[in-house]
Amino acid sequence: TWDVVLPEGAVTVDAVVATVPSPVLLRLVAGLPESYRTKLSGLTYEAAAVALLQLSQPLSDIYWLNIADPELPFTGIIEHTNFMSPGDYDGKHFVYLSRYMEPDHPYFSMPEADLIEEYIPYLRRINPSFDRGWIERWWVFRERAAQPIVTRDYSEQIPDHRTGLPNLYLANTSQIYPEDRGTNYSVRLGNRIAELVTADLGPG
Repeated sequence: TWDVVLPEGAVTVDAVVATVPSPVLLRLVAGLPESYRTKLSGLTYEAAAVALLQLSQPLSDIYWLNIADPELPFTGIIEHTNFMSPGDYDGKHFVYLSRYMEPDHPYFSMPEADLIEEYIPYLRRINPSFDRGWIERWWVFRERAAQPIVTRDYSEQIPDHRTGLPNLYLANTSQIYPEDRGTNYSVRLGNRIAELVTADLGPG
């Protein structure tokens, strides 16, 4: 059994499935086998800083726009309300701006308001009529371990779901290869882990 410590107190459980990035598991759990720790420490990640804008009117008529121009500070513009009706959101328009980067990139630590201001001139490259006043609200989210970096012989570096400690399992995006990260593959991974844990614990 495992004791999981929560703000409300400790809970004793039969098994634990960790869904944290691999470097976080290294920090959380002592006693992992050295061979397993070596695999976890060998994994590297791209960071991400993403912005969500609530606009009073649409930025464009495109739902998903991938951007390869290195002069633009974001690599994707996903205008959710070109897929779902703005009527579902009280007539508001929502635009998601994605950017993956090295964790030491200035955008990863830039103050949130400064990052939004940095983006505004480039939004006018997408729509010359865009005006700062269209932005009613905004949010910025950052993640240090957003995208596993696939290197040569990556399949040999993937950590097993069984960590080597009894009834402690790992399920994260580093184990989705050869597919890319995505909600559908995460659901598949969750089903796979559930079957594995159930089989290991046995009846009852």
